[in-house]
Amino acid sequence: MAAKPFESRIQDLVYNVDVGIGARLIKGTLYVLFISFIILLYTANQFRGLRDAEAMDYAQLGRNFMEHRQLITQNVRPASIWYLTRSPDETDPRIHGHPDIVHAPLYPVMLGTWFRIPGMQFDALPDGPLNIYQPERRIMYLNHLFAIFTGLLLYLVGRRLFDARVALLGVTIYFLSDMVWRDSLSGTGVTIAAFWAIAAVYAMLIAVSRIEESADTRRWMVPALVSLAFCVLAFLTRYAAVALVPGLALYLGLALKQRGWVWGPVFIALFLVAVSPWFARNIAVSGAPLGLAPHMALNDTTLFAENSFERSLNPNLEGQGVAGVLQTKSLKNFHRFYQENLRTIGEGLLICIFFTTFFYRFVRSPVHTLRWCLALSIALFLLIASFYGDATFRLIVMFWPFIILYALAFFFLLLERMQLQVKIMNMAVTGALIILSALPMIFTLLPPRATIPYPPYAPQMIMYVSNLLRPNELMCTDMSWATAWYGRQTSVLLPYNIEEFYDINDYMHRFSGLYFTNLTRNQPYARTLRSSRYVTWLPILEGRIPGDFPLTQGIPLRDMENIFLSDRARWAEEAP
Repeated sequence: MAAKPFESRIQDLVYNVDVGIGARLIKGTLYVLFISFIILLYTANQFRGLRDAEAMDYAQLGRNFMEHRQLITQNVRPASIWYLTRSPDETDPRIHGHPDIVHAPLYPVMLGTWFRIPGMQFDALPDGPLNIYQPERRIMYLNHLFAIFTGLLLYLVGRRLFDARVALLGVTIYFLSDMVWRDSLSGTGVTIAAFWAIAAVYAMLIAVSRIEESADTRRWMVPALVSLAFCVLAFLTRYAAVALVPGLALYLGLALKQRGWVWGPVFIALFLVAVSPWFARNIAVSGAPLGLAPHMALNDTTLFAENSFERSLNPNLEGQGVAGVLQTKSLKNFHRFYQENLRTIGEGLLICIFFTTFFYRFVRSPVHTLRWCLALSIALFLLIASFYGDATFRLIVMFWPFIILYALAFFFLLLERMQLQVKIMNMAVTGALIILSALPMIFTLLPPRATIPYPPYAPQMIMYVSNLLRPNELMCTDMSWATAWYGRQTSVLLPYNIEEFYDINDYMHRFSGLYFTNLTRNQPYARTLRSSRYVTWLPILEGRIPGDFPLTQGIPLRDMENIFLSDRARWAEEAP
């Protein structure tokens, strides 16, 4: 076959660059470069290290898993000591090598595995003028990676539910969402849970489509089991992700119609079987399937204000009307979520359109049904979050991709009903929607930029204080998560009253240091320090150390914003 003339080959090349595969490659490359630029710009503008106590707690758990192959914590809560020793047969508080009975295990395990990549330096001081601790960069990279994977899956879900236009615009808005990258930079692992969640829904969509094709049981069961596996991973990343399971079980049951009343409960039963090894571990360690985690709902209640439950060595819950207290907290938080949090997701535009879709019936039954099943999961999630507060509510990001897709589908439906004759008008309205959705990110990127996390966190100072103690010694501090992470020092969270400090020091393990930071010293004097159980610490905060107090030597730090007490003047000695 004779080769094409040179002029014909040139014409083919021009055609491909203009309207063929070459044009698609160029557009795709430009799109990827644009999204990459946005991610890099947001990260450079906003990332100054970890700021959340929860993120530091997960980080030190991950490092301990890397080093010991166990989920042990150096952030020891007095309530955790109580929970492990509440049985008369168990009196060992296990302060060193303390088992974690608060968090789901998968995220710390993933961090521990991620930390094993060569080049990690935990003992190095934070680098550069921005004081970013090097391991925190690696935590950020892991979360960013899963946020990007979520965007890619969002495109596949959008194509399967609607069309390429909705899918592509959905991915764009997702990557321009301030909430997505803020949560990714937080290091709390919610972006990883969100990835498992969208992967579970995508696998279930494949299963349901095969059911509609009247495929044999084996063909739809495989993606259904894959969906189940992703639900398990989501739950083991964040416990509150369990809200997704009933929604997907209902979706599967409705798709199977006559046999749905069997397969829906089977899906839930298989989920419980899959997570039972983790339940067994917690029962062996603490006597309960989820350890101390359910009890953490008692924080910020009328019984335990200001997170005082986890600071309590003797919570004494008998006869306290716990159920009524939790109900009151739940109702208050539920109302606050609706008033302040839920309606402002993505600055409120897309979430309002999403709620409006419930007054419209989509033609395709799987699309219509999935929306109501997701509504069930969202309602269950809000109920769970209402007991635990804002730290749990931020997991709402796992529903954000579906909110975007349904809102966009309804938006394009309305746009078609407007029958705008000029194509540029359609483009202008769509562009306005993108810009309005991206406004939170735009305003975040405008000056002033994010600053270092002090107050209260100054990694160099925390490392200095922690290094005054030997590894086998024990510190008490009001930021035990930070001394555990930056200082690698086993630390007991400051008990809510000094009597419990004495109980731990005299009967469990001697304290070698007491570190007060501006977390406590900046508390309102009259309302908090003098009118709550903090009042027992007030003499020490004011420099009036009791005669029987075991730590009598002190040094002020950061112009008296922080105080460190010890049994001797360790800062005057050579570093241990």
